[in-house]
Amino acid sequence: MESISTFLSLFSYLLISMGVYFLSKVIRVPYTVLLVVTGVLLIPISNLFGLSFLSSFSLTPDILFFVFLPILIFESAYNIKLRKLKENQAVIFLLSIVSFLISAFFIGFVGQFALGLMGLQVPFLVTLLFGTIISATDPVAVLALFKDFGAPRKLAMIFEGESLFNDATAFALFLILIEIIQTGFHGSSSLGHAAATFATMLIGGLIFGLIFGGVFSKLIEKIKNNQKVELTLTMIVAHLAFIFTELISEQLFIGDFNIQISSIVATVTASMVIGNYGRYKISPKIEEYMDKFWDYFAFVANSLVFLMMGVLFASLFVGYENFALPLFAMIVVVSLARVISIYPIIGCFNIFSKSNKVPRSWQHLLAVGDLKGALAVIMILLIPSDLTVTGFSQAYSVKEFLTVLTVGYVFFTLFVKATSLGFLIEKLKLNKLSSLEKIEYQESKALIYSKVLAEIKKSYQTGYINRETYLKLKVKYQKLYKSAYTRCGKLVNASSKNLEKLLRVYAIGIEKHALKQLLILDEIPEKVYRILLQKMDLQLDLIEKGKTKVHKTFSFLPKKFWDKFWFRIMYGQPVKKDASSLYTYYRALRIISKKVLDELETISSLSHIKDFDRKKTFDYITSIYEGFLRNSTMKMNRVYKANKMLTSKLDVSFATKEIHDIEDKVIAKLLEKDMITPKLFVLLENEIQKENS
Repeated sequence: MESISTFLSLFSYLLISMGVYFLSKVIRVPYTVLLVVTGVLLIPISNLFGLSFLSSFSLTPDILFFVFLPILIFESAYNIKLRKLKENQAVIFLLSIVSFLISAFFIGFVGQFALGLMGLQVPFLVTLLFGTIISATDPVAVLALFKDFGAPRKLAMIFEGESLFNDATAFALFLILIEIIQTGFHGSSSLGHAAATFATMLIGGLIFGLIFGGVFSKLIEKIKNNQKVELTLTMIVAHLAFIFTELISEQLFIGDFNIQISSIVATVTASMVIGNYGRYKISPKIEEYMDKFWDYFAFVANSLVFLMMGVLFASLFVGYENFALPLFAMIVVVSLARVISIYPIIGCFNIFSKSNKVPRSWQHLLAVGDLKGALAVIMILLIPSDLTVTGFSQAYSVKEFLTVLTVGYVFFTLFVKATSLGFLIEKLKLNKLSSLEKIEYQESKALIYSKVLAEIKKSYQTGYINRETYLKLKVKYQKLYKSAYTRCGKLVNASSKNLEKLLRVYAIGIEKHALKQLLILDEIPEKVYRILLQKMDLQLDLIEKGKTKVHKTFSFLPKKFWDKFWFRIMYGQPVKKDASSLYTYYRALRIISKKVLDELETISSLSHIKDFDRKKTFDYITSIYEGFLRNSTMKMNRVYKANKMLTSKLDVSFATKEIHDIEDKVIAKLLEKDMITPKLFVLLENEIQKENS
């Protein structure tokens, strides 16, 4: 019966968390905050008649560490773009290591002093352990709020990068401190041992992560178009990298020195390899499901962690009245530590950085946006219950003392910082639209309303709506359309440069979509796809920085050693200039250019484009893509004529793949409309596969 109660409790928690999720949307309170409140309330509720089963389920340290933590790490690291990480690598390194260490040791020294003033004699190692646990930031809650309030993407990237990498730093230092507490501190030998362990954790984790990520990327490449297997492999790599490095750490010795490897670093690295290298090996049709799959699992994991955080705090058998003053003091110390670890470090970075400076408003948000979450709770639960420290002689254990301080500060960040973060973002005007975004906003509205008007007309012509309804809707949306394009026109006329940026960004969006379709249809190899995507990403970055110069075909390829190194990590070897690669490359460019021109022609017919005083800018962008089309067609034909036998085979192959895709879509539609039975669907699908094999 106990196991039944446990499972009933687990699924009840999931049901409760779903209710909390919808409630958070209605009352506009952060989801994680409501989860913790609900968790606290579950303890008295479980004492009611018939609800005692609610207390049956608990998240053990092993479940949190080996099941949930790899999920949370993989989901975050998988979505980090190495290209963006490289742009912000210096500031992320400073925040995740230097700022973290400053914060942890500041809390250790000042926290011990502050508690001493209250008559609490707490050893330095205990306050340093608390500083290590509480200095790790949690990206999930912060990024969710950033998304809701529209904070800058670059700032979100810095926050996420800092959180991921200081999680690794925090956990490495946490394990070292636990070992020192258990074995004793022996001066310089302990410091040397700690430094060596810290180095092996980070370097070993990086090496193992690269190996795991690379091996599993190759495995995914070998298993194309098998959704179940590809999804399962990503789940395996997340957990296997984590568990295997933990196992290796227990077994690997050189003499008396235990070589420890950070499972968090290994999982972060493996996840980033899968996300930036293995992602292109995942079947394009499955990639969308991959993102949704991991987003869902991270959501479930976080929901249970934050819910159980409330349960943990409410179920602690300690006298909270004894902790009110120490907890308040440590909240002040930790908040001050964050301020001291941010402003001076970022200030020094800005002095020496030629570009990429961090604005003062961003620094304010970095200083107060350090929300805590899953890792802090996991580290608390991993502290041995019988841990003793010389000099700690309180009525409660070290673990209980640290649990109250940690969960108390986590509550402070959730109830005070998380709820005020939106106000701060608005106060600092970080969600303010740029001049380009204002044009994009009005242009998007104009496009939406023009599409709505076209669909309303179509519905009336086909008899789906009557004339009265049609005229009423037409008047309403024509008014909205006119308002949007008039505002858009005024903004555009004020700056032709912004219109050029807008159209270039729009065109690159079409390019990316067309490129993705070519990959889905298997009309370009992965390498050509990655090179063209790199070109588009680079051009987009330059446009956002105000540089609209168009790069020639291969001129964007890196020249410097380190740039080449990063390029190969992110995109692999450059496209070889053999006939097959060049023909595929130029053919893809030709198709993409044609798609952009077709789309530009469609929107050029809209009245709000005709009314722009700066229509020359629109024509200029069109002329760029007409040039692309001419050049790519000319070069494609040149390669075709020089290698007729090879390129003719390629053309036949492309046509066959396109026909196969059409056949697949028709069969799927027939099944969807119940025009054929599942038996016939399988029969037709197998037959077509044989014909095209």
